[in-house]
Amino acid sequence: MQIVSNASTQIKWKQAFQDAVFELDPTRLLPKLERAQKAIEDRLSEVRSGDSTVPRELMELEDAQRTIRYLAKHELPA
Repeated sequence: MQIVSNASTQIKWKQAFQDAVFELDPTRLLPKLERAQKAIEDRLSEVRSGDSTVPRELMELEDAQRTIRYLAKHELPA
């Protein structure tokens, strides 16, 4: 059952990340960035606390976090 849970949370953060990255409406961007950040943080906690860390996913998560921070800084309305 752990494999199913891991796959589910991996899909969840990737979907939330894509929703934020591809949002074109600046007024709808902030909630999507917040949702993506939360999903990424949740998955990072799982990956770091697990016995078998997958280096590739860890790199993807860290890259996604940097992208979310960039979008928050440069794309949100002032």
